[in-house]
Amino acid sequence: MHHDAYVAGVGAILGGWYETPELVKGLLDLGDLSSLGTTLADTVAYHRDGGEDMRVARLYRNIDAYRRNGRRDLGVDYLYLFDGGRWLAYGIPGERDWVGIKVAK
Repeated sequence: MHHDAYVAGVGAILGGWYETPELVKGLLDLGDLSSLGTTLADTVAYHRDGGEDMRVARLYRNIDAYRRNGRRDLGVDYLYLFDGGRWLAYGIPGERDWVGIKVAK
């Protein structure tokens, strides 16, 4: 995600609008994103919308490897994980573990 990807922005959109495995797969199929919209059509993807080379999601051996290495590897402040129909965020100041994202629409 090119923009800041704060939990209050990106996390809220993921938790409130991308609630099914099919929608999450649709996001992943877009590759790297410039900005996340509340629909796939409103999301700006570097490949689809900018004609840049496709960059697929990086895979980690397990959730712990993602938590330990993801922020450094990806150069981001927050990590997001879709797990069993719910979104989790990691990297929230003052929190030592994954935190569930709940959004009231």
